[in-house]
Amino acid sequence: PEALEIERTISAYQAKEFEKQGARLVERGERLWGYDLQAVVDRLRPTTERHWLAYQVWLVRDKDPNAAALADGRLYITSGMLNYLAQRGSNESELAFILGHELAHTVAQHLVKRLQQLQQQQMWLNLVGLGAAIATQRGGESAVQAAEVTQQVASLLSTVAANGYSQDQELEADQLGIRYIIRAGYDPEAALAMVEDFSRFDQGMAMTFLSTHPSTPRRVEDLRRYLMAIGALPGQAASGAPAARMEALEERRTRLLEAQKLYPAGSVSWRNIQKQLEELKP
Repeated sequence: PEALEIERTISAYQAKEFEKQGARLVERGERLWGYDLQAVVDRLRPTTERHWLAYQVWLVRDKDPNAAALADGRLYITSGMLNYLAQRGSNESELAFILGHELAHTVAQHLVKRLQQLQQQQMWLNLVGLGAAIATQRGGESAVQAAEVTQQVASLLSTVAANGYSQDQELEADQLGIRYIIRAGYDPEAALAMVEDFSRFDQGMAMTFLSTHPSTPRRVEDLRRYLMAIGALPGQAASGAPAARMEALEERRTRLLEAQKLYPAGSVSWRNIQKQLEELKP
């Protein structure tokens, strides 16, 4: 399918860029800053709608707290992020939310959607044609074509990186991410407390990974409403809770329906979203 071809193409390019930054694979069982990163990802993987992807964690030595995920399942986390979590005394649930949020971008195919929003139609067609050539490293005419478009791809990715995901996509990743950690048995209240702590960075956006996100108060409000809607917060059985639940569910349903329109009926992504819609039924 076209979207999967794009994911492979872009992931191959992005992985090379991370290699230039010295990214290294985190070994299974290896503990960094007291955390077994791959074990957390392995625990989250079965809870996602794309559990067949080979999710792997890579460490990037960078003082700025950051995390990212490629469309093919590779996750990157910086030493700065692990420092932040360690200094905060974070438990594994908070780390799980950081990783779950990034997994959600991959699961929801946000990169492909963002590319569709930002690029010109001709670039989209070029990338579709390039996917198989880059993935199989064919020579001849394909290699020449790849060389000609490489600069265009680099420019496009720079634009995506500068703009980041849309705010709706970030909020969706929050909701998906916290759903994954609940399914995996982690504590959603701990994750919510960490997001609230991000408010210290709102002025000046010192944390790179927050610079393109919605404001912290909005993220906290959105997450809290979602947790109330699914009954995941204790002590939230106030009289207004049913109305809040219905409002949150309807908002979530609307977002999913809009996202589903981007994919051909019956495709993998279409079916994944359909499963989410079915979960929202009373």
